[in-house]
Amino acid sequence: MEKTLADEKKSTEDSEHVSLPGSHDPLPSEEHEEIPPHLKDWNSLSASEQDIKEAFRRYASSKCCYRSAPAKHMKVRNLTPLNTFRYRLETFTETRETCVASEFYNGGFVDSSAVAPPPAPWEIMVDPPPLFTDCEMHLPIPHSYSVENCPNCKGCGAIRCQSCEGTGKKKCSACGGSGTNTLEGDNICSWCSGTGDSHCFSCRSNGWLKCYRCSGNGVLLFHTELTITWKNNILEHLADKDPNFPIYLLQEATGEEILCDENFSVFPIIDFPETSIEDYSRACIEQHRMQLALGSVHHILKQKQTIELVPLTKVEYEWKGKLYSFYVFGKENKVYTKGYPAKCCCSVM
Repeated sequence: MEKTLADEKKSTEDSEHVSLPGSHDPLPSEEHEEIPPHLKDWNSLSASEQDIKEAFRRYASSKCCYRSAPAKHMKVRNLTPLNTFRYRLETFTETRETCVASEFYNGGFVDSSAVAPPPAPWEIMVDPPPLFTDCEMHLPIPHSYSVENCPNCKGCGAIRCQSCEGTGKKKCSACGGSGTNTLEGDNICSWCSGTGDSHCFSCRSNGWLKCYRCSGNGVLLFHTELTITWKNNILEHLADKDPNFPIYLLQEATGEEILCDENFSVFPIIDFPETSIEDYSRACIEQHRMQLALGSVHHILKQKQTIELVPLTKVEYEWKGKLYSFYVFGKENKVYTKGYPAKCCCSVM
């Protein structure tokens, strides 16, 4: 009996020291070894030597003056990975601005402020476009309509003819206003009958023209027009690794996205192997905050920052005992080189 009680007590003590599944169990070894992609060995060759040779052959064949022999028979001496990072900050904003617009008024109901107070620009509900897409919308603000005199004709419906300055007459072009025609022996001008004046064809001798803005009604229907602009504001930075390689070529090159941070407000990048990316992330976020967070005009709807790893490899090769070099960049394996060892002279016939 005592032995049985002792065994039960020992069993109870052992059960109290057993951890629940998933509570304090150590992580598997493969989870400990897993690290973020941007902290791995990012500066390694992104393309094989065979792919690099093939890219160089395609490049040479695309040039009419380049002979194919160096690209086909070169000896690769050194491959230097210079992979770089591209940082991009996208700030999606909405801007609302108002202006006064007018249209013809031919009578009828006027949705004025007497019906209801007009809403403020940011009180109007609209469906936004997809995120990070530029778009613009124009719409009238309800209850902002009013009928007022046309500012062009001051409510008269007509404006003075500029051709005759409102007189309805112009100087006769045949006699120059003298009333006589020297070509006809100083006789009375037959065009103006000696008056020296002719009718104004612009206003039909009326001296006035119908106002084009109000179409002669003298009044216009005014309203407040709301313009909503959605804009994706972009700042981009490429870490420059080699002064001999034109950095602008990487702007159109495709890379591999290794980080994407999307939120209403993003924070600067920290603990990144390339310090210039951290600095530029901090500067870009601050620049957009100062430029775009203007309260009543701009609203920041969303922000997104991404980092791409853009492949870049410097290739040193030998051709006929001399060393040359070129660069392979982007996931497309594009080629850049300052010189090519074998060119032919082409002439246009």
